[in-house]
Formats: sequence, structure tokens, C-alpha cells
Amino acid sequence: MPHSPQELSEPDNFDPIWYLQTYADVRAAGIDPWDHYTQVGRSEGRHGGPVQARELDHILWRGYADTAAPELRRLLHKGPPREQAVAGWALARWEKEQGNLTAAFDAIQVFHAHPEGMQIIRHPGPYLLGVQLALACEDQPEAEKIRSAGIERFGPLPDFELAGMLCAGARGQDDWELSHYLIRLYVPHNVMPITLRPDWDGSRFDRLDGQPGPWLGAPADTLPRISVIIPVFNGARGLPTALRGLRAQTWPNLEIIVVDDGSTDDSLAIARQQADEDPRIRVIPHEQNQGAYPARNTGFAEARGDFIAVHDADDWSHPQKLELQARHLIDQPELKATVSHWVRVGNDLDMTRWRMEEAWIYRNVSSLMVRAELRETLGYWDRVRVNADTEYYYRILAAYGPDAIREVCAGLPLSFGRTETQSLTMQSATHLRTQFKGVRRDYMEAAHDWHARAHTAENMYMPCIPGQRPFRVPEAIGLGDPQGPTSAYDLLSASELFDPDWYRLSNPDVLLADLNPVRHYLNGGAGENRDPGPLFSSGGYRRAQGLDEDAIPLLHYEENGRAAAAKPLPVFLGALADISADLPRTLVFAHTSGKTLFGAERSLLGVVERMARRGQCPVVVLPTLRNMGYLDQLLEISAAVEVLPQIWWRVSCPPQPETVTAIRGLIRKYGSKEIHVNTMVLDAPLVAARAEGCESIVHVRELPAQDVALRRNLGADAETLRRILLEQADRFVATSQPVADWLGCPDRTVIRPNSVDEDLFSLPFQPEQCLNVALISSNIAKKGVADFLAVARLIAAEGRPIRFRLIGPNTQDLHLLRPWPDNVEFRDYAATPAEALAQADIVLSISKFAESFGRTVMEAMAAGRPVVCYDRGAPPFLVESGVSGFVVPKDDPQSVANAILALEAARGQLLHMSNAARQCARLLQEQAMQA
Repeated sequence: MPHSPQELSEPDNFDPIWYLQTYADVRAAGIDPWDHYTQVGRSEGRHGGPVQARELDHILWRGYADTAAPELRRLLHKGPPREQAVAGWALARWEKEQGNLTAAFDAIQVFHAHPEGMQIIRHPGPYLLGVQLALACEDQPEAEKIRSAGIERFGPLPDFELAGMLCAGARGQDDWELSHYLIRLYVPHNVMPITLRPDWDGSRFDRLDGQPGPWLGAPADTLPRISVIIPVFNGARGLPTALRGLRAQTWPNLEIIVVDDGSTDDSLAIARQQADEDPRIRVIPHEQNQGAYPARNTGFAEARGDFIAVHDADDWSHPQKLELQARHLIDQPELKATVSHWVRVGNDLDMTRWRMEEAWIYRNVSSLMVRAELRETLGYWDRVRVNADTEYYYRILAAYGPDAIREVCAGLPLSFGRTETQSLTMQSATHLRTQFKGVRRDYMEAAHDWHARAHTAENMYMPCIPGQRPFRVPEAIGLGDPQGPTSAYDLLSASELFDPDWYRLSNPDVLLADLNPVRHYLNGGAGENRDPGPLFSSGGYRRAQGLDEDAIPLLHYEENGRAAAAKPLPVFLGALADISADLPRTLVFAHTSGKTLFGAERSLLGVVERMARRGQCPVVVLPTLRNMGYLDQLLEISAAVEVLPQIWWRVSCPPQPETVTAIRGLIRKYGSKEIHVNTMVLDAPLVAARAEGCESIVHVRELPAQDVALRRNLGADAETLRRILLEQADRFVATSQPVADWLGCPDRTVIRPNSVDEDLFSLPFQPEQCLNVALISSNIAKKGVADFLAVARLIAAEGRPIRFRLIGPNTQDLHLLRPWPDNVEFRDYAATPAEALAQADIVLSISKFAESFGRTVMEAMAAGRPVVCYDRGAPPFLVESGVSGFVVPKDDPQSVANAILALEAARGQLLHMSNAARQCARLLQEQAMQA
């Protein structure tokens, strides 16, 4: 017997649609998702649905805190255990970065209270963060407990030795005790230990020390020379420690180049003093401050070494750092560079990585050691204020491939980076958080684009001082060099009609994949007629300007259309445009306009056609335009079609102000007294109507109480969605009794089924000797394609000559479900319901979610086709079991197969069922067409 959601321990945690889409083997096997999850999947560690908290964590750092943070807090307190745990991890990092240590500690404790989270976050990060937050909140026992749990799970990683050092410091242990943790950090890895020197002045950071013995290798003059560049600007505080660490390096053939970048403190004097003491040190002063990367370039140009590395003036390096990195370059001639790992700390060696990831110890791009010949092939560091070391790192990979750089001693800190609040990494305009959204992200996007366009190393050469930059950079981080030529990317980035935030929110695939919106639009989004912002319609502009499919609509507008006064939101006049202007126009808002027409589009056609028949003048507002044939159909029955891009309702996020303003303008433009919204997933029209004193009617075509995916997309439980909807709208049209029951306001609700094409009632019903059973759908997992194939297999096992037809578009889900049984054939998308139903004798409705009406069911009944449907959602209210078809237990392919076999065996009843189906459909059609 199939399991119901209520039988699971966490019903809200399971999403059968997502489960089928995620696990191809379950789809291919045709297994009921509930059965697989409860009997096998859960014990295998499979997830029952997407982890919403992970998606929210992703967008939290990308400029959507106002949306993501409240939803994460809701999940933290009210979500199922795994959502609570992951929300705890996400909020702990966020609250810590905001300075809310108590809230961060509370959140990470929620993570550690739920083992389900550890199945999803499978790295030491939550344990290390837990230690740090517990100590910050003076809960030392909890810190020790979390550290021990981390070691038990992951083993004695170097990060846990650092955690032990923090705990020891919190207990008041002296530097001798702390040194034991530093020793244990390196000894298991056969790397020289380090300690804290008690006989030196300064902070713990400044007392880091390694004691290398005498060099026992080859003579220094037979070894490659390593040049280390230290750019310094007002770094007198840290420079002595940095130079002390470098002077203690084990590698004997060493050159240290200090480039003083116009310091006004004692940096230059310190450098010169140390140069007097050590002939390996050279000092190059800049008359004026130029920036860290120009200073590096000065040193790069002067370096005499075979290998060249950089060292920041406030860091300290392990004595073997340069040796370990150089060994790999010597042993592997194919390598172009090496990097090592580091840890960011404060003066007292407290951990200061700005955002906790998997560990405190991570790759140090600034430790890049390159072969000197790269200076001739790839050139110098980019002349910008931040991130040029990261750009150079990726330039090497782009030029020479992913194996060109080797990470040395991964997970072991070969340097300690000192965190200073005044550094560019910690200042707001150039903070490290801007790697997710801001100047760092914009810079790297432009750099990656240059790498991709350049293709070869020869084309990636960067001069020390370029006459013109190879690509444009944000002014906030540029150094005044002439910008590169304006590209299509630059033009669209500067357009006020391109709204990157809006593009991400309206295209979740772009947001979750962390793609650059402008590049996505240029590289494919425009071709799909995705809209770049709330005030430009790609499809509408393409149609109005007659552009071919390869054109980029917004690019055409910026290069040609703007000067010609073309409209970014064109209006298309319909057949009813000439009706008296005194007759008010009724705005009708659609919520989708797909490449092919399915229930949502056809339901809108029905609404508009009924309005036109009643003498109204409907003006359709499309949220996007991707199907020009659909536009043509709407123009035949409307006064006009406006295209106004819109984003679906999200409970925690108010509608876009530009969209609300535009809709208010449309209400005034057409003198509308009422608006119709063809879905409950749009809120901007309702907000605008309320502001204009215009009545709003929502045609509710959803069943949130039985639709996990919809609730997740809208960001609230069913009761919250219902309450808000009742507050926002004046009246409702429900497509079925279950929808009306969910709304629970009969005084404001009428039930009006979807209407269907009238010609279906005259479609001949002439079953062939071999019955044709059809699934007419969008052919995605949620429509029950896996169950359809399971039914076909069951019928094939009975040896019955029955054909099964998949009528709809070719989809990835269908591809992943192959191989199909021999009795299944793919019939492709049919342009009209009549074309689809002409290929069917029996129609199945076996969706894995609750259909709010079941348009295909009614269309099949109007065409006299008996329907076999699952007992889920609204279809059972349309089909009279045993009379016009069969209603069978949901998620039960065997029952579907039994019903089909019964229909085949009693072929004499097919005509009676056909007539009964048509009679029922006629009654529904009359109800649908009522005024």
C-alpha cells in the first residue's frame, strides 16, 4: 500500500516531485517515491526533498539578506530537523559576520543539536565555528565538547589543533602550553614544528618562531634562486616579523625585495636597516604611493630569481614554506606555479577568517610562486586595488590548464596572515564579502571574460603599465589606467534597464548556479526571451522591432532603439481595440507565457474569451513573452496586450516597487475598475489595485495545502499563504471545490471550472482494436511519467496489445527514464487539445501532486475519452468512477493497470463511458461559461 505523507515522521520534509527529479534510478525503476524513500532511500542517506536552508544560505550573501535571513530564522525555529540544523549553520556564520555573537552561538548550537544537519554539512566548519563562538560567549565547556565531537568525527586535523590552542588560551594556559598545540600542528606531517618565543617582545603573532637547523642539501649556488617580493606601505608594525620569517627560511638561495610604496612611517628605515644586516635583502623605494600591485610589479621587474613569490608585509611564514613550494617546481617541470595554505589570525592568534567555510586553514592565493618565465609570457599583476593576485592565479589556469598550479601541503598552514581592520580586505567598499556581490565579483567576472576571449597565453600578456587595459574594471578599484574598449557586456552592465538583482530573483536557476546575470543574458538568456529587468521586455521588444532569434534585444535597444525612441515595454493592439473608449478596460494578469501552451496559458485564453463574450474589453498583461503564437491568440480576443515583467510572490519580500508603479500606471491608463489575476502567485497587481482603489479578483488555480514545492517557492506554509491572500484580494474565482474549500470564504468565492475548446465535444471517439492509452502533459516528473512507464510495464507483462503514448514535449526527465518498454511511444507536443486527444482512446491523470482542477481531464471528457485518475486533488471531483472513467488509489500503478485492463475487457462499455464523460464535461462547460 502506498504511504501517505502523514505516515512519515517529517511530512513537510518530503517532496515526491523533487525526489523523482533528483534520483534518476528511482524514476527509471518506476518505483513510487514514498515507498522508495520510506523503505530504502532514508536508510541510504538520501534526502527527501531539497534543503531550503542551503539555497537561502547561498542567496544570503549575494545581496538578498532581507529575503533570506527571515526565512532562515523561521526554519531555525519551526522547520523540520534537517532544515533547523542547516539554518543554524547558515545563521551562525551570518550573525557572526554582523557582530551578533550571542545569536550566532545560539544558531550553531541548533546545528549541533540535530544530527540530520551533519548528513548535509559534511566538513569540520560547524565544529570549528562552534568552538570559536562558545569561547566568545565564555562557554568553555561547550567549546571543549564541540571540539572533541569534531575530532571524533574527522580525526585530529590541524584545524582542531588550532581549536585546542584557542581553548587552552581561554583556560589561561601560558605560551608554553599553547606551543604544544603548534608543535602538534606540524609534527604528524613531517614538517618542522614552530613555537611561541617567550623571550621576545610583542604579541603572540610577533613571537611565532621556527628553528631551522643548518642546511644539509646541495650547495646554495647550485639551487634555483627564489625571489620574494614584499610590497609595503606604512607597515612598520608588521614588517620586522615578516622579514624575520623570511630570513629564517631553510632555502639557501634567496633574494628578498622590499618595495616601499611611499610609506610615511618607519617602513623604509626598517627595510634598509635589515638590508644592512642581510645582503639577501634589497630595498626599492617608490617616491609616491602607487598601490600594492604596482609595487609588486616593480619587484617583479627587478627580480633575479628562477622562481618568484610574493609575501605580504604583515604576514609570517613557516621556515620551510619557500622550500616546500620550490621542491614541487623543481621535481615537476610541467608545473607553472605552486601555492600553499595559510590561516588568518589576530595578534593573539585568535582565528579571524572573515566567513567560516570548511576550515580555518585554506588556500593562500597570495602565496603564488611562479617560474620567472611567466613574466615574459603572461606578464605582470593587474594594476588594481584588490584581487589582482586572484586574477593572476586564474590567468595561469586559463593559459596552461587546471594542472598548471600545485597546492603544497594542503590543510597545513605554511603562513599566518595578520588581520588588520584597516586593510582593503576589511573595508566596506572592498570587503571580502564583495566577492559574492560587489566590486570584487564584478572585477573577477570581467577578468574571466578576458581570459575566455584571449584563449591563449600570448593573448593574456599584461604589461607592467598598460597603455590601455585589456578589460574594464570598476572605478572603485581602478588606478586610473585607460579603460579597455567597451564591450557588449559593459554596455548592458551600464544600462539602467538591466537590473542584476531582479534578473537573479526572476531566474532562480541563475541565482542558485551563481551565474553573472549580464553574461547569462548575453550567452543564452536573451535567446530565451528572458527579461533583463522589470521595465524591459525582451520578447515584446523583439516582436515590435522584428528582430531575428539571434539578436540581443536590450543590446539592440541601447545601440539603436533608445535613439529611435523605441518602447522598452511595447504595447500590442488587439481586435477589440476599436471598441468605444468609454467602455472601461479590464486588466487581466497572466502568470506565465511558456514556449509551449499548457494549462496555465489555456486557462487564461478561456478567461479572456469569456470576458469578450460578455461585452467586456480585456487588456492582457503578460509577465513575459516567449511564445508569439500565444500572443496572436490573445490579440484576437482582447483590446490590447501589455508585457510587463513580473516576479512571483515571495512572502518575505515585498513586490518590486517599479512593477507596482507600472501597474498603477496601467490601471489609470485604461480606466480599469477591476483587475483579474489568473493565479495566486502574483502579488504586485493586488498591491497596485489596492493603492488605486480598484477591485481585484484572483482566479485561484493552486492547492498550496497539498503542494510542497509551491509552498517552498512562495516561502510560507499554506495557512500563512491563505491569510495573506484573503487580505490582499477582494474576490476569488476557484477552479474547483477543493480550491474553494481551501480558501474558506464562500461569501467572496465563486466556483468556475476551466472552459475547454468547444470543438472537443464533436471529436469522434472510435477506439482502435489496439487501445491507445495516453499521458498528455509537459512530460516532467511531477506529471507522473515514471508511473506511466510502470503501468506500461505491468500491461506488457500481461501480454496485452495496448499502446502507451507520451504526448508532450521531449524533456530531460523523459531522457533519464530510458529505456522505455516496447509498448511506449513518444508522440511529441500537440499544438491543440484536439490534436492530442485524437491520438488517445483512454487518458491518464496520474500527477504526483494535487492538481487544482485537471484541465486535461476535462478536455479528455469533452472529447469522450474515459479517464483513469489518481485519487488526489480535483480530478476525482470530475471523474465519476465506473461511469465516466475510474478513480484509483494515488501512487498505485497496479490499480491504474487494472482499470485499463478492465476497460479493454469490457469494450462494449467504452461507448457508454464516452457518452457519460461528454455529458459531465458539458455540465462543467456550462458552469464555466456562466457570467
